[in-house]
Amino acid sequence: MDRSRVTVVIVVLAAALALPFYAGPFWMGLATQIIIFGLLALSVDLLLGHTGLFSLCHASFFAVAAYTTAILQVRYGTPTVFAAPAGVLAGTLLALVFGIAVRTRGVYFILITIALGFIVWGVAYRWSSFTGGDNGVTNVPFPSIGPLAVTSHLQYYYLVLAIVMLCALGYRMLVSSPFGLGLRGIKASESRMRSLGYRTALHLYVAFVLSGALASLAGVLYVYYNRFVNPVTGSFQISVEVALMAIVGGSGTIIGPFIGSGVLLGLRNWVSSFFELHAAVMGVVFIATVLWAPDGLVGLARRLRKRRTGIRKDPA
Repeated sequence: MDRSRVTVVIVVLAAALALPFYAGPFWMGLATQIIIFGLLALSVDLLLGHTGLFSLCHASFFAVAAYTTAILQVRYGTPTVFAAPAGVLAGTLLALVFGIAVRTRGVYFILITIALGFIVWGVAYRWSSFTGGDNGVTNVPFPSIGPLAVTSHLQYYYLVLAIVMLCALGYRMLVSSPFGLGLRGIKASESRMRSLGYRTALHLYVAFVLSGALASLAGVLYVYYNRFVNPVTGSFQISVEVALMAIVGGSGTIIGPFIGSGVLLGLRNWVSSFFELHAAVMGVVFIATVLWAPDGLVGLARRLRKRRTGIRKDPA
């Protein structure tokens, strides 16, 4: 990591740590949502940015983890130490099943993930005796492990920040490992990697499951923050939005999905306050990104920095 990146990371981290001291409850709540959905977008980008697979079913893992945790805590009184891991495990097991999608490529992969996602949404919506239907599961308590208990949104903000920072560090180690480099090779040329002896289907399957596990963790963090979960959590709209977050911020990067999360959630909260068709604004942002910043905001910043550096070095 070069000096400029280290500086950016330090500045962003310092700002995140100091946020509660200069921002009100609304902004702190929005920041918590940005971090959680940034983690969900990062899980999508493990496939999109490093294998080229565009998944539109990650809201399913997100929702199943959230529902599992909420139902265990609210209806069965299961302690956090068991309910939270059970939520992550449930979402990961679903990813193990949905991993069959990696047998397809291109538009067929997109279509099958959409279909799989609608199955989960349909179950959550129709099985109202178990999931609560539109009413969902409410009154999810803050997490607590023995004497260690979260009692406020401020404490939960710092807990989420710490967990996501650890996830980002682990993610960086993963994509920099031989496995991660193998995924990039598959994205560049799967046939060539196969000719070199790589079991490309297994690589993609493992990447899909790891991506699902990360999305499941985001779902657990979300339900403890929102303290409520309903079928909207597993809807197609959520899957599309988090994919857009990864693309707008900068696919194939770590900070990009979090930037995209901040842009989309910030715009939604701002625009929806005075414009009913706020979803149209999200569409315009995506179109503008594809046309003028195909590498996302992170890629745009890199190009501008290179251009500025080139101008400075120009003797003329």
